Amino acid sequence: MTAYRDSGAPPAADTAGTRRPTVVVITDLIVLAKHLRLLDAAERRGVTPLFVFGPETPADELARHRRDPRHPLSRLADEDLRHVADTSLETLLRAVAPWLRERPVRAVLNVGEVFVEAAGVLAQTLGLPGPGAHAARVCRNKPLQRLAAPALAPRWTLLDPARTTAAGIRDAFSAFPAVLKPASRMSSSGVRAVAGPDDIPPLLPDYGLEELLLLEERIAGREFSVETLVRDGAVLWAGITAKDTNESGTSFFTETGHTSPAPDLTPAQEKLLLDANTEFLRAVRFGTGMSHAEFRLTAEDRVVLMEAAARPPGDAITRLWRLATGMDLDAALLDLALGTEPPTAPPRRRARQVYLDHPRGHLTDVTAEDAPVHWVAEQGRWPDLPPLAENAPARGHAVLVSRHRGDLLGELADSQGRSVSVVLDAPLGTGIDAAAHDVTGRVTIHTAAPSPAATTEEPVG
Repeated sequence: MTAYRDSGAPPAADTAGTRRPTVVVITDLIVLAKHLRLLDAAERRGVTPLFVFGPETPADELARHRRDPRHPLSRLADEDLRHVADTSLETLLRAVAPWLRERPVRAVLNVGEVFVEAAGVLAQTLGLPGPGAHAARVCRNKPLQRLAAPALAPRWTLLDPARTTAAGIRDAFSAFPAVLKPASRMSSSGVRAVAGPDDIPPLLPDYGLEELLLLEERIAGREFSVETLVRDGAVLWAGITAKDTNESGTSFFTETGHTSPAPDLTPAQEKLLLDANTEFLRAVRFGTGMSHAEFRLTAEDRVVLMEAAARPPGDAITRLWRLATGMDLDAALLDLALGTEPPTAPPRRRARQVYLDHPRGHLTDVTAEDAPVHWVAEQGRWPDLPPLAENAPARGHAVLVSRHRGDLLGELADSQGRSVSVVLDAPLGTGIDAAAHDVTGRVTIHTAAPSPAATTEEPVG
């Protein structure tokens, strides 16, 4: 895959014909689809976004969206886009070198997981705001997170897939039940619950021989994420999101829902989570940007770090916080990258994303009685979802379809297996559970069985 070229719009320039300041946005299409407000935010700030798309972006889909005059990517000039084959620092440098020679680059902004480390090094080398090379490296590696913040870590050990045996595990680790997870994957890929040493060897063929594996005690307790806006190491804003997973009925840990702000936390528990998050950021010397850290809170109010990321959160969490607070987090990301302090706000509503269970088979359609259905994977963009007035009634804002028609829907072994979610919100002082049950109950996922003669339809909720 080489730098992507297409014909179209003229290069960006100001009224005098000179080049405007630029921001290098490093991402993939599936991630940018929910951060397209960055283009309007850049325009308002007088900067031109230059985009580097990674290997998870299909070239044909990128070209299709750029040809579509209704899609924001159609506004990009040819010279303002690169499409690269891997996420290494060397490849990123080759892609951006012409821009660094010819364009006034004022910011580097990474909005996906796979470029975190390379983007962190690039920003720091250029003397531009960013999380920092050290924080970026640690946040891409779970064992390094354990070493950086040992007081927040569960009991853990490292495994070598090529040499691990049940007897060797029994000698080295006794904190069962446990969780087996790859050190550097994302989206819950490869994360499995294990009851004892004998459960592990049969799972090892699912991992690469050179892949570093982390085995750690399984922490019982509610799971939360803390989203943070940080400038020069100082926390400007932090919010706590409650997380749901499918772990209670499976051996997996796939995320099935988020609620922002998290309900049913005492002020003391909120402080514990926020303090733990600040402790971790300090331990990794986090500089500037948005962080996303996941914690377990035990029945004894012990806070344990699961993992952390030096990037915006995944799924719809940035949209949930916009609905909850009114803050434009895409604009805030850009402000931080440009070295300015964004406005912040406290929650005034509570927002939730619920991933729906689906029938097995090939996806044919998704219908809903109240909320509009958006095929975000096919359309390459998410709906805007503007915030409501503080006391507006509960509302189902959107049904988001993250798969394509014809995709085979199966087990929710990781985040890539999910298909349909609903985003809703409600006033802070009212329960959101009833509203979520009502909205999800009005959504139907339609599938066709692998046999052409059989078709299934299953309401979900």
